[in-house]
Amino acid sequence: MKILHVLTQLPAKTGSGVYFTNLIESLNQPGIENAAVYGYEKEHDVKVNCKISLPVTYNTEELPFRICGMSDEMPYESTVYSEMTDEQIEILLKAFKKRLIEIKEEFKPDLVITHHLFFISDLVREIFDKEKVVGISHGTDIRQIKKHKKFLKRLSHIKDLDYVLTVTDKEDEAIIKLLKVDPGKIHNVGGGYNDKIFYPPKFTHVKDTIDLVYAGKVSQSKGVFELCKTLPILEKNYPNIRLYIIGNASEESIHIMKESSNYSKRLIICHALDQKKLAHLLRESDIFILPSYFEALGLIAIEALACDRLVVASHIDGLIETLGENTKQAKVIEFTELPRIYDIDKAYEEDKKAYVERLSINIEKQIKRINQNLFTNEVREEIKSLSWSNIGNKILKIIKN
Repeated sequence: MKILHVLTQLPAKTGSGVYFTNLIESLNQPGIENAAVYGYEKEHDVKVNCKISLPVTYNTEELPFRICGMSDEMPYESTVYSEMTDEQIEILLKAFKKRLIEIKEEFKPDLVITHHLFFISDLVREIFDKEKVVGISHGTDIRQIKKHKKFLKRLSHIKDLDYVLTVTDKEDEAIIKLLKVDPGKIHNVGGGYNDKIFYPPKFTHVKDTIDLVYAGKVSQSKGVFELCKTLPILEKNYPNIRLYIIGNASEESIHIMKESSNYSKRLIICHALDQKKLAHLLRESDIFILPSYFEALGLIAIEALACDRLVVASHIDGLIETLGENTKQAKVIEFTELPRIYDIDKAYEEDKKAYVERLSINIEKQIKRINQNLFTNEVREEIKSLSWSNIGNKILKIIKN
């Protein structure tokens, strides 16, 4: 079987990029040949492990703007979809169309897996009209469509996809209603993590600090500034605490984070790390925190759990549905009630103070559990079932059936 994978944005740098890269790795099996078309910029170091790799390079004469990101704020310089002109969209489609036709003739795929139910996936279905085409929704695509209904006029071919795979069933109703997809085509496959990178520490580290970690985009929608406000509260009882914020942040965001932490010396802000370095940091830390106002799945929380790290997260439906009962009952993860949300991923200002207090309480709960050895064999096995070796085969089974 020949499988072509398509992604408009950069592989491996965001949740959907990681999903794209790991899915290809998991489908590098006997009898399968993989090829990929994806967004790229020369300043990024990107490796996609497949037979044919055909990047579409942004910030060039052919594509004279920064790489498009499905979220309005990406961990790298990007073009915001809602700010694109019709001319820019046509330029984007033209560049991808050229590569897709080229790889169709050269590779002749039996199946195309295209990520995000958006412009390029619509184009993929149009070009590969005789091949099986599977679209994967990561939630952020549906968020864009909900916020900007003007995009629907460019998504007329999405309903003709052979299958739509989702990481959570939370957006099924919108996929059916807005994109007119037949409910029988939709399959929830969840998310997967790379168990070759994210795994428990081999040795117990003795240290005199309590280390908290957040990793991801630095923006209002991620609840990062509210997380920083928990630091002055927690320092009162835990003066040896440290909070690591891992992500590329603007000067303005850095200023807000420092101000929010009351200029605490226990706040450590670092640039984004690749997956191997992030996994190492997680194994060296104690608690991972994901305070986002919107996440389709929150895969990084699963990656932290795979490293035997306790987690504090906001109430993320996809994550709650994905994790097994043993994992939730073991209290290795604490879910935090969200403030009232509007416009998909924005919190009401008057609710944020109470949210900071709830986050602080849950972080303190996990601090008290650090040495309780809550990661039993049953919990680890449940988490292990969410690794890519299992998710990839699950997707393959759906496609083959």
